Amino acid sequence: MLTISSQGFITGRILLGYFLLASNIAAEKWLLDSYNLFEINFTTAAMFMIFTALQELLTKGSLQQIRPVSWKILFLLSLFTLGAWSCFLSALAGLSVFEFGTMSLLSPVIMAILAILILGEKPSPLIWPAIGFGIAGGLFMMQVEWQGWSSAHYYAFMFGALFFSSLRWITVKLAGDKVPASAMIFWEPALVLVAMGPIIDFAVLWNKMTPMLISAPVLLFLSRQCLVRSYQSTVTSATSISAMIYTKLGWFLLFGYLFWDSLPEPLEWLGVCLIILSSWMIVSRGTPSANSE
Repeated sequence: MLTISSQGFITGRILLGYFLLASNIAAEKWLLDSYNLFEINFTTAAMFMIFTALQELLTKGSLQQIRPVSWKILFLLSLFTLGAWSCFLSALAGLSVFEFGTMSLLSPVIMAILAILILGEKPSPLIWPAIGFGIAGGLFMMQVEWQGWSSAHYYAFMFGALFFSSLRWITVKLAGDKVPASAMIFWEPALVLVAMGPIIDFAVLWNKMTPMLISAPVLLFLSRQCLVRSYQSTVTSATSISAMIYTKLGWFLLFGYLFWDSLPEPLEWLGVCLIILSSWMIVSRGTPSANSE
C-alpha cells in the first residue's frame, strides 16, 4: 500500500508531466509559423534521443539502461509515436491552442475504450454514458471552428493522434518493468527520426535553427520523464493517469490568451464541461482498479 507521501509524489509527477506537455504543445504551435511538420518532428526526435543518452551518462555513467531489451515493445512504442506526433502537429496547424488542448481531453475516452479491449480492464455502467458525454463535448468543440469539410481533416488528425497516443501508453503499461523507462524514452522517437530524415533539407534547417526550436524537445523530454515512469508504476491504472490530462486545460487557456489573444466562446465551454464530466466519470471508474493493483 502506498503512503500518503508516495501518493502525493506520484500525483505531483503526473501533474508536472502534463504541464510540461502543455508547454511543449504551445511551443510547437508557435514553431509551425516558421517550420514545417517534418523539421519540427526531426529536430524533436534527434534532441530527445540526445538528451536521454546524456542523462544516462551523467547520472549512471553508462548507456546500459537504454540498450534495446525488447525490440518488439520498442518497435511498437516507436511506431505509435510516429503516428501520434505526425497527427498531433497536423491537427495543431489548423486548430487553436485551446481547441487543441480541449480536444486532447478526449484522451481518457479513447484510453478507456482501448484499455477495455486490450488491457482487459472491466467496464462499469458509468463508462458508456461517460463515452457519450465525451463524444458530445468533442462535437460541440468542432462546431465552434467548423469551416465546412475543408477543415474536417484537422479533426480527423486529432482523433488519429489520440488513438495512436493511447496505444503508445497502453504499450508502456503492458511492458511494465520488463523494459527500463530510460530505454523506452530513448527509443520512443527512433522511427520519427528515420522517417523524417530523408524528407528534410538539413542545410535549410541548420540556417534557421533557433533556441525556440530546441525548447520544444526539452519540454517534451521532461514531460516523458514524468509520464513514462508514472505509467510504469504498478499502483496506477492507465485510465486514472490519462484522466489527469484535464489539468492541461488551464494552461492552454492561459497560453492562448497570453500569446494568441484568444478566449473560448460559450459553445466551447459547453463542450469543455461535457468532456471534463466524461473524464471525471472515467477516472472515478478507474480509481478502484488502481487501488486494487
